[in-house]
Amino acid sequence: MKGALSKLYLVELRRLWTVAAVFIPLGLMLLSAVILFTSAKFSKVYDVARFAANVNISLVVPLAAALFGVAMVAADVKDGWLRTLLIRPISRQTYLLIKMAAVYTSVVFTIVIAGIIPNIIISNFFVKGEVVFDLGRVLAVHGVLLLQAMLIVSILTLFSCWMPGVFNVVFIAFWSICASAISGYIQAFHAMDKWLTILKDFLFPDGFSKSVDAINGGMGAPLADLAWGFGALGLILALTFWSITKIQVDKGSA
Repeated sequence: MKGALSKLYLVELRRLWTVAAVFIPLGLMLLSAVILFTSAKFSKVYDVARFAANVNISLVVPLAAALFGVAMVAADVKDGWLRTLLIRPISRQTYLLIKMAAVYTSVVFTIVIAGIIPNIIISNFFVKGEVVFDLGRVLAVHGVLLLQAMLIVSILTLFSCWMPGVFNVVFIAFWSICASAISGYIQAFHAMDKWLTILKDFLFPDGFSKSVDAINGGMGAPLADLAWGFGALGLILALTFWSITKIQVDKGSA
């Protein structure tokens, strides 16, 4: 059984990594290098952990997750791939776990290529000012970034169980934009309203991204933010594995 699951995992990776997909990490690496190089030119101090957080949270993680996770379940339902798999002794939950693992592996690989390697090169060869490299903080930031990537992949998977085609990516983009706008409005005009302030934290699960800010801000271990992040991740994973059981495979929709 383990051998069959390993083969299915490799098949999912091969289905993801088309010729066009090769350009995802390469293109993001070029964009990251340009952003980091420009930032290094105008910064007297190059903080490796801080720049890693900026380029990964704002660019590499969301775009890599969106590009590899677009229609990740909906496409398999539409083209009959999921129906073909379920004829074999593979459960829906097993399929979903392997699918998410393949997408997450691709995102992590892209983070290494587009988020880590350019940062190493720029900090070692193109910075004229001071370079701050705090190994503990760098490792902590990248560890939380991997959790943020898992959260986004989980959200995309959940939406793809219920939405056709690319709408899982469209909806998460719309959701995050609206959440940011509403959060900004509450922070600017209703910062003293405790209920609206609490509501702001529920608009979009941002525990992991806040944890990265806390780590880079020298605020110690962000236990409360991490707890919120893990809570959101657990809830979304539970909803996702429940949703896969509701998909009508023959009709191509949930």
